[in-house]
Amino acid sequence: MSGTVVLAPNWVGDTVMALPTIEALAAAGRQPAVLARPHLKPLLELCPAVARVAERHTDDRLTVEELRRHRFDEAVLLPNSFRSAWLTRQAGIPRRWGYRGNWRAPLLRPAVKRPSRRRPQIEDYAGLLAAMEVAPPPDWVPRLNLSTADREAGRALVERTGVTGDGPLIGLFPGAEFGPSKRWPWRRFAELARQLRRRLAGARILIVVGPSETWLGVRVHEESGHVHPLAGPDLDLGRLAGLLAALDVLVTNDSGPMHLAASVGVPCVALFGPTDPRRTAPAGAGHRILYTDRWCSPCFRRRCPLLRHRCLKEITVERVLGDALAAVDREPS
Repeated sequence: MSGTVVLAPNWVGDTVMALPTIEALAAAGRQPAVLARPHLKPLLELCPAVARVAERHTDDRLTVEELRRHRFDEAVLLPNSFRSAWLTRQAGIPRRWGYRGNWRAPLLRPAVKRPSRRRPQIEDYAGLLAAMEVAPPPDWVPRLNLSTADREAGRALVERTGVTGDGPLIGLFPGAEFGPSKRWPWRRFAELARQLRRRLAGARILIVVGPSETWLGVRVHEESGHVHPLAGPDLDLGRLAGLLAALDVLVTNDSGPMHLAASVGVPCVALFGPTDPRRTAPAGAGHRILYTDRWCSPCFRRRCPLLRHRCLKEITVERVLGDALAAVDREPS
C-alpha cells in the first residue's frame, strides 16, 4: 500500500483553494499524492505537502490503471462529481472519502454528509477532514512559497517582455476561462491602462493572459496604445506563478490567475459579476473586491441570460482605477 491520493479539481482556482486541505493531510502524517490533469502538475509541484503528482488522463481507463499501479489505500475526493467516485471505485481503493450527492453515495466508503451552511469555498473540505479525524489547517489561506530562484525567474520573464522603468508593476488580467460572463469588458481594461499611465507616474503595465485568451490581450494591447506588452500564454502554471509574484498588484476578473497571484502574496483588485465573492474571493489580506450585487447575481452562468451583463458593466473604470491606485499605495482595504 502506498498511502493517500487526493483527487484534485480541474480548475486552476479550485486547485489553489484546495491547497490548505492537502497541507492539513500532510501535517496529519499522510504523504498525499495528487491525481490531477497534466496542466496542474507545475502548480502542485510548488506545494511541499504534495508527495507526488499522478496524471489524470483523458481516457478513464488509463486513469484507473494509474491509480491501480500505485495501490493507494485511501482516496480523498475533492470534486463532487459521480465520475471521481467511479474512478476510485474501479481502481479498487478501499477507503474513498467524499461528500454524498450526485447519486454517488454507494461508491463512497464512507459517504460524508455535505455541509449545509454557507461558507467560503476554500473551507468546503473541512467536513471531509473532520470525518477523517484530521485537524484543520491553522488558517485557510493558500500559500505557495516560491524559492528565490523561482522569483528571480519570474522577474526575468517580466524583463523579457520589454517592460522598462522602476515604477509600480501592475498586471491586468482580462480573461476568465469559465466564459464571457466573468469578463469585465476588454475595452475598459484598455481604458484603465490609459488612465493608470496618466495618474501614476512611472507605472509599468503588463497584460497577462492564458493560452486560450491571447486574442483578448492583443485587443487590450492595441486599444491602449500598443505600449503594454503581453505575458503568459506560453507559460506553465509554475512559471506563471513566478511572473505574477513580480507584480505590485493584479487587476483581474474572478479567475485562476487571481487565486494564483493571491497565493504568492500579490494584492488583487478582483472584479466579480456572475459569481459570488463570499464563496470565491481571493484569500488573505490586502485584496479589494468589486461587486455590484444585483438582483440577478450571482447566477453562475457562462453567458449573461439577460444579454445585458450589467453585473460587470456597472463597475466603472473610475472605481477600478481608484482601487488599483490604493492597492499600489498599500492602503488598508
